[in-house]
Amino acid sequence: MAGVGKFGVAVATWLAVAAGGCDWDIDIDLTPQSFKLDFGQQTGTVPAIPCNADTVDQVCGATPSLTVDTSSSTTGAPSQVDLALGCDASGMCFAEASARVAQSVGVLQDNDFSTRLERHALGLVKLADIGYTVPANSMTIDIPKIDVYAGPAGSTRETDAGVAVVGSTQPIAAGAVITDRQHLIIDDNSPARPVIEHAIENKQDFVFIVVAKPVMTAGSPIPAGAVQVDIYPHIKVGF
Repeated sequence: MAGVGKFGVAVATWLAVAAGGCDWDIDIDLTPQSFKLDFGQQTGTVPAIPCNADTVDQVCGATPSLTVDTSSSTTGAPSQVDLALGCDASGMCFAEASARVAQSVGVLQDNDFSTRLERHALGLVKLADIGYTVPANSMTIDIPKIDVYAGPAGSTRETDAGVAVVGSTQPIAAGAVITDRQHLIIDDNSPARPVIEHAIENKQDFVFIVVAKPVMTAGSPIPAGAVQVDIYPHIKVGF
């Protein structure tokens, strides 16, 4: 089979088995992951101060009410909370607070994966479905969305090399929880599909990164509180 790589051989093998009438698809639930995005306990509002592109740092960044204090954050808080300042289209200060947390998925250490697949087997990922819930929420502001990313082992930010977006949650109102599991389907066109496929097929760890970036316009309250997002990775592997 000159010119056919390992992936092509695996596809041809799976097609031959399927043609023989055997169903070798296996559904696997990877270990659920819990993410806590903690914005701390600060109070205050974004000042209603006129600005422009030349004065944004001096004007918008001159007040302590634009700091995000996470010194009281509890265990499980994100490793990083950033604050970006700028001027909106109306020439008023605004701020964007970014909270992110990354967790590694140990593929070979995952109980369901290691017990249902032999360690030397080569599997082809046919479907990936990331379920999510929001079981706890003490945020004082609405969150338009929370973005979920997947990346190679060692990734910590959504801008790291090899990291791709999985999808985004629905809007989450201040204090609201989501108990019915929602779903982010990773189809053939999803940027994250190659990331997860490569990790599963090569039995390598990968990372989920969860990011929230609420924007506060002039006069809006500085975000406080924490929101927990639990994700439930499910894959279908064929041979």
